[in-house]
Amino acid sequence: MSNPLKKIQSVERAFALLEALTVMGGQAKLGELVRHCELNKTTAHGLLNTLVALGYVQRQDKFYILGSRLGNLAKPVIAHHQSISAHYKTLLNYAASQSQETSYLAMLAGEQDYVYVEAIRGGDSLRLANPRGRREKLETSAIGKVFLAFTPELVRQLRKADKVSSALSSELSVIYHQGYALDLEQAEIGLNCLALPLYDNGSVTAALGIAGPAARLTEHRLHSLAKQLQRVHFVP
Repeated sequence: MSNPLKKIQSVERAFALLEALTVMGGQAKLGELVRHCELNKTTAHGLLNTLVALGYVQRQDKFYILGSRLGNLAKPVIAHHQSISAHYKTLLNYAASQSQETSYLAMLAGEQDYVYVEAIRGGDSLRLANPRGRREKLETSAIGKVFLAFTPELVRQLRKADKVSSALSSELSVIYHQGYALDLEQAEIGLNCLALPLYDNGSVTAALGIAGPAARLTEHRLHSLAKQLQRVHFVP
């Protein structure tokens, strides 16, 4: 039987180089990429040459830059994110209006991360940088834990990799039964968060998050907001 967690290291390394180029503003020298990705210089050079040949990276003097072929890959992803954002825009606006804080829309990005696709500020919310496109680990926040709690296959994969502690397992059980997740200054001191799963045709397709100062978004208020949003967005 094949191992569902088996990964091809060369593929991981190639994508690590592409993501490093993105973080570095779209261009970087070989040495910078080697240090960032912690790769052997010969290995990195070979992978970059392959990406150049395929059109996903271009070479300009001493710099490697992201190639135009990546745009074709991104188009359907961007269109899908825009479609999901439009589908839940009314609910996102409602959450921001009722909480007077920033509301977020996120989607899964693989088996370990999620990505923010939209953010809307409420009247009194903090002025935070728009996180659209930013990725976070599933275990690190209320939004990520909502995806884990309501997507059993993700948890099964993480269990096989021995990445689900007993504490996390218990927390996911609580989240599943109450229908939402809270983060009470766990990810960041002074910041409280709420996250709920968003359904389409009976399946969780995205997650809604609300974040704000702990002094305003108290635990009691978060529970109240969660129940209010559950009434608006039908939960199966």
